[in-house]
Amino acid sequence: MRPQSPAGQRISAGSLSSAKLTVGAPVLNSLTPAQVRTAAEQTASALPPGTGAQVDLVRRADVRDDLAAITAPTLVIVTTADSLIPVALQHDLAAAIPGAQTAELSTGRLPFLEQPNQWLEIITGFLGQEHDAR
Repeated sequence: MRPQSPAGQRISAGSLSSAKLTVGAPVLNSLTPAQVRTAAEQTASALPPGTGAQVDLVRRADVRDDLAAITAPTLVIVTTADSLIPVALQHDLAAAIPGAQTAELSTGRLPFLEQPNQWLEIITGFLGQEHDAR
């Protein structure tokens, strides 16, 4: 039987591979060690050339001073089970963008995989609100 996300959707090895193992603990904990190993191997073999340089750029680039200039309606979805980006930093990002709204989901970096229905509800709600405001 395939593992399921907290949203009850089945998770395939292919979707795990494409997820690059950036899902939250509830999803990872639902997998067998063999499934985690397979996903990790598939992910490692699928890393495109230049990934190391991109990671280095992300570490060096600091765009915090640019955030105040953003004028587009902005929604920051805070992923509270994200093992890479602390929740406080995600809230700091939202606070630095004028008028930004936030929503929280208890997921890792891929809320659209881990809790797709909740993610879709948040996104469509935000877009509908922006549409109605125009």
